[in-house]
Amino acid sequence: MTIPVHELADLAGDLAGKFALEPLLERILINAAQLLHCSSGSICTIDENARAYRKEVDLDVGCRSGEIFSLDEGVTGAVARAGGAVTFCRDSSVPGGHLLSDDIRFSRAVLGVPIRLGSSLIGAFMVFGDDADRQFTDDDVHLLELFAIHAAVAIAIANSVLIDDGDGVRIPRQPAPGPARVARDGALTARERQVRALVEKGWPNKHIAAALAISPKTVEKHVAGVLRKTGAANRTELASLARTRVWG
Repeated sequence: MTIPVHELADLAGDLAGKFALEPLLERILINAAQLLHCSSGSICTIDENARAYRKEVDLDVGCRSGEIFSLDEGVTGAVARAGGAVTFCRDSSVPGGHLLSDDIRFSRAVLGVPIRLGSSLIGAFMVFGDDADRQFTDDDVHLLELFAIHAAVAIAIANSVLIDDGDGVRIPRQPAPGPARVARDGALTARERQVRALVEKGWPNKHIAAALAISPKTVEKHVAGVLRKTGAANRTELASLARTRVWG
């Protein structure tokens, strides 16, 4: 299955400026499922240090969205162990799977791919086949991996403007004390905020371009705008400002 680039670009444009993580991931999940002709799936975030993952959003699965699971369980655990995409002919073959045997998806194929930020594994994206004969192909894997890039962008952006309050609830970052605030987010356009978040993570222009479905030249233009508005001399200084949390 080959999806035209302009369709992915339209989807990326539809996502621009929406930074609340759950609805953004839900939109990405729904779009991926539609293009893969699936109606069920989920996106999880992974904490490799804690050997755990959190089910962020579910689409018609009911696998306890919002709960924390061991990284030894389920399709997400299989993705983490494989370090890449995994396919199972039946969900019943998934080690430590969460579906009950009376769930129709228990006997359906399932595909999972990693969500990465640079070299770090930060999540997993999975979908179920809609009928008993459906088996996922290499083209399906490639398409879901493209959507996993969008999920990585969403997570990176959310993490750049949100923090955890200690109870698992994400709240807006508060400005750093004192006058050392180079620029407010509001000074940047929605696209510039997306680009800035990925530059701060160390992504090169070609990867940012692929993730946001824009050209490298357009990325260069947005990076220049971010540097000008923030007063950062270069990408390194921009990342340093982010680490010291001088953003309002």
